[in-house]
Formats: sequence, structure tokens, C-alpha cells
Amino acid sequence: MDSLRTYRVGIAVATLLLVIVGWLIVKPTAEPLPPYLASSAQPSGIKAVLVLLEEKGKQVKEWRQPMRFLPTATGQAMLVVEPETLMPEEQIDILDWVSEGNDLILFHSRPEWEDLPFHTEYIRGKENQERNIQGPLVQGRFMAKAETLLRFLEDDDMEPLLYDDQGILGGRTQVGDGSVTFFLVPEWLTNQKIDRLSHFEAIWPYVQGDWSVLWVDEYHHGLQEKPGFLAIYPGWLIAACMQLGILLLLYVWWRGKRFGPVYTLREWTVRRGDETLLAVSSWYERRGLAKDALRHREAYMRQLLYDRWGVHQRADRVEILRYAKTRWTNQEVEKFAHLLERLEQAKNEGRYSPKSLLADSLLLDETTKRLEKE
Repeated sequence: MDSLRTYRVGIAVATLLLVIVGWLIVKPTAEPLPPYLASSAQPSGIKAVLVLLEEKGKQVKEWRQPMRFLPTATGQAMLVVEPETLMPEEQIDILDWVSEGNDLILFHSRPEWEDLPFHTEYIRGKENQERNIQGPLVQGRFMAKAETLLRFLEDDDMEPLLYDDQGILGGRTQVGDGSVTFFLVPEWLTNQKIDRLSHFEAIWPYVQGDWSVLWVDEYHHGLQEKPGFLAIYPGWLIAACMQLGILLLLYVWWRGKRFGPVYTLREWTVRRGDETLLAVSSWYERRGLAKDALRHREAYMRQLLYDRWGVHQRADRVEILRYAKTRWTNQEVEKFAHLLERLEQAKNEGRYSPKSLLADSLLLDETTKRLEKE
């Protein structure tokens, strides 16, 4: 008993040690993400300020396509934070989009926009120092720390928004019906610095506005989504082709065209040879079953009467003829009455010959063909 208890304790201790050693050796760590990602909750991401915007009722969406595919609607905004590279043709696409009545909010420590009045100079003071930040919407004792040594030069086409004792840190300029807002402090938006000093109070008034949607650029952070093959075509052309396709399908359906294989009915392909018919007929003849064969033919005729006229299969001759007079001519009714009379006589006869079956079958064939055509 003691050895069994010792064995169980040893197993438990070994398992515990294995779990502890495994956890120390393979300690789970968060996968490092690129900085300034909108969906990143790491210190270098910008998820915190975007979540706050969504809680305030703002519509925030990520943009992962080239700038030439930006939505053509007006009243939108694009937030671009420290993009890796912005090619000249991309800058042209963005400015064309802005001029249609949209806003661009750019946080970039390396301004490279030649067509905008955002010209910079280096300051002589030390970087990473706490300084008093002021602006039209930021007044009072607000302290912040800018990592950049650049400041914007004053320009008649630029409205200063943020500045310290060393120069301008953010400004705005009009482009067509829209505007471009440029800040030199992208680090203030990160999760680790948004709540330090007065960084939040300094930038918050400029990242919220009355826009239908705020797009956050993720395309220049490596999160790219290739547009579909239809993106190169204008929307009106795609809509017209879809409508033509629907009309074509309706026309083909109306014309009765069918798609897929054509299945041939089995009764069209199964061949019943003459030898089978001869065998069945000879069996009836040898057994003397002419009257049974006549009953089968009569049952089929009565089934047709039920299907075509609704006459019960056990109806008498008078009722059947009453229905026939309302549908057939007098001559056809007389032939039909003669057939019914022959069937009654065959039932009452003691012996029914094959010759009589042949004659009555001819009458039945004529009647059944007439009923099948109705």
C-alpha cells in the first residue's frame, strides 16, 4: 500500500515539474507587430485612440488597398500615421481625393510633400524635452514631449495648429474642397504615449470630426488587400454588364433552353422483343385465359374513364353512357354502347373463345385510343 502511494506521489511530482519546465522553456510571447498598426494593442500600436473614437460613435474603418481606389464619396477622412513610403503618384492620388471634399490627417516625422506648404527646418534646442504646447484649440498649461528635431516654417497657406517654443508641430492647409492636416509627432498616437503628459489633449480635437467615415491607412504598414479583378472597370460598366447578363438568362429561360445532360426515358430505350409477346400470348392461349385477358383490357379502359371523366371504376353501363353522351357524338356513343354490351355478354358467357377476344380487343383499342387523346 505504501509503495502504491509513493508511486502516485512520484507521478504527480514528475508531471508538475514537467509542466513548470515546459512553461519556462517555451514561454508564450506576443508576436511582435509593426508599429502604428490600427489593430495593434501593443505599446507601439494606435488601437487605444481608435477604440475611443468608436465609443464616441465615430465610424472607423481600416484601408488596405492602394490610394487610387479610395471611395469617391465626399465628407470622409483618412488617417495616415508614419507610413513606410509614400510614392509621388500615391501623393497625387490622395490629394485628388482630398480636393473632392475629403480630409487627410497625416502624422509623419519625415515630411516629404513637395506640393504642400509644409516646409521644415531643424531646431537648435534639445529633443525629448517637455515643452509647453499651444494652439487654437489647445491653450493653457499643456506639457508634451516631441521626439523630432523638425519644425514647420510659417507659411501664408498653412494654419498653425500646434506649436511650442521651438516652432510649429502641426498645421493645416486647404486643398480644393478638402484639407490636409499634418503633425510631426506620430508617437503621440501610440498606446504607450497617448496618455502621457498632455499628448491626448493636444491631438484629440483634430482626430475627431463630422465625417461619414474615418479611414485608417494600413496599406503602408504592410497589411494589403488586393482589389478584385473588376476594380479596373468603372462601376457603371459593371452594373450594365450585370443587367445584360440577367436579361440574357431570362431570355434563355423564356425560350425554353435547358442546360445539362438530356436524360432519355427508360421506356424509349428498353426493347421488348416479339418473342416475349408471343410467349405471353401463347401462355394465355394454352391456359384458356381469354376471359382474364379481356378483364385486364376492360380494367385499363375503366382506369382511363376515371382519369379522363372522373367515372368511378365500378360504374354501370348506364352511368358510363350518360357521361359519354356529354362528350362524344351519337355515332361514337353507339359504338361505345356496343362495346359495353359485348363486355357484359362476355362476363355472362360460360366459354369465351380467343376469336371473340380478338374481336372485342379491336373495339377496346379504338375506345382506349379515343380516351388517351383527351
